[in-house]
Amino acid sequence: MFFNPQTLKHFATGEEAASFVAGEVVRACAKSIAERGVFHWVLAGGSTPELCYRLLRDADMDWAKVHVWFGDERALPLGHADRNETMARNALLDGVAIPAANIHSIDFANGTQAAASIYAHDIAGIDGFDLVMLGMGEDGHTASLFPNHDTLQSNDLTIAEFDSPKPPSERVSMGFKALNNHKQCFILATGASKKEPLQAIQNGADLPVTHIENAVWVVDNAAWQTS
Repeated sequence: MFFNPQTLKHFATGEEAASFVAGEVVRACAKSIAERGVFHWVLAGGSTPELCYRLLRDADMDWAKVHVWFGDERALPLGHADRNETMARNALLDGVAIPAANIHSIDFANGTQAAASIYAHDIAGIDGFDLVMLGMGEDGHTASLFPNHDTLQSNDLTIAEFDSPKPPSERVSMGFKALNNHKQCFILATGASKKEPLQAIQNGADLPVTHIENAVWVVDNAAWQTS
């Protein structure tokens, strides 16, 4: 378990939390491009990440050198409204000058297992991620890594999930090996629905999200009460 409350960043609202993370993305991007000429960024689904993406539409980022990846994706056709990628495109990617080749989609055209294998091959071609954004579900899952699933023990870069407790049942997720290969990671846990799992984590619960190493937890008043 890697939860460290000392890394926690507390904000009054989800909007303020999203603004903080957006600023960290801009700084990390500039630093990575200055040092290595590229910025590899893992995107998350969810309402607070979406707020963050919308704030970045007018950010001063060298989009030609930004590569975006997806921590997980639902087994749905490209362009489907329920895909994480579609949300990210609507909120940010379709409004900035990022090359199409720099958006690393998870494509299910040949099935879920093939999608996972191809994505693992793509991930293996880079040294790691400069910044990973993750959310947390009410059951303590992150990406599509769910409690009490055998896939949690996997050392693979990607996971083909066929029995998700949330629809659709089939998904592809980065595994812990990939998600933990980062320079920075932010776990966004905002809103009242995150209060119970955060309390459980404080009490030592071993949930999938607690297996993310060296993460900064970003919370709001609805999720985390200090008094």
